[in-house]
Amino acid sequence: MLRIAKTFLFRFISMLIFTSFSSNSIYAQTFTKQQQDSAFLVHRGQERIRKIKKSLAILFKEYTDNAISVFGSLDFSKQNINDKAITAPLNYLYNNVNNNSYRSGFSGGFRLDGVYQQKKFYSLSFAINRIIVGNHYEQKYSLSPFIEDFTHFKADDAFTTISTALHAKVLLPINGMNKYKFYAVVGPSMDYIISNISNENLINKAGRRAIFNGDIGAEFDNKGYYVLFVHYKIGQNSTSTSVPIQLNSFEMGMSLKTKDLF
Repeated sequence: MLRIAKTFLFRFISMLIFTSFSSNSIYAQTFTKQQQDSAFLVHRGQERIRKIKKSLAILFKEYTDNAISVFGSLDFSKQNINDKAITAPLNYLYNNVNNNSYRSGFSGGFRLDGVYQQKKFYSLSFAINRIIVGNHYEQKYSLSPFIEDFTHFKADDAFTTISTALHAKVLLPINGMNKYKFYAVVGPSMDYIISNISNENLINKAGRRAIFNGDIGAEFDNKGYYVLFVHYKIGQNSTSTSVPIQLNSFEMGMSLKTKDLF
């Protein structure tokens, strides 16, 4: 009887050892060192993504009531040009290039309107613009009676830009605010010229593509159905240019919420 018990115990222990060895072998074959490292890296990556999402959620939780709109506008623009910093072998008759008036172009894009910390209204917009300008040359030169008034520089009077603007909106205390809302807006914007720059601008090193603007204006919100806006922009090309150019523009347009269109 004792012998049978010893034999049974020996077989049971042997089976346990064999099972443990087999399990370790299977585990080693299933999860190699490289696979374990990969699993750890995947876990690290997932944890990093989770932290980024959490940070963004904390960052943007103060921005509420966001609404996306599309807009279009007519733009009336003029440039004031100071060419006193250059001399050039080619000169242009002043009366042929000077046009001290606003000329019309157009813009289109989309904007995001929302509220920051439940009390500060804002808008963020992106647009593509076709700008047609009247050019006002602040300096003119004369060699009377031999040559009529002339200027050393000829600025481009038509170009295409992409732009972005960030505006703070102040709700004005006007009667009927439960129906209609009037806002004063102010903020910076930037235009970047994406069309070709003329040879005259390249030769005189005046072909700067970035234009930095300060904007001010007013907006009328009709119960959230649409927004009418008028903005005035004062812009300056890059300060490193040899020909400082000030761009003045009036924007008049309308925006519609995308949820009302689609």
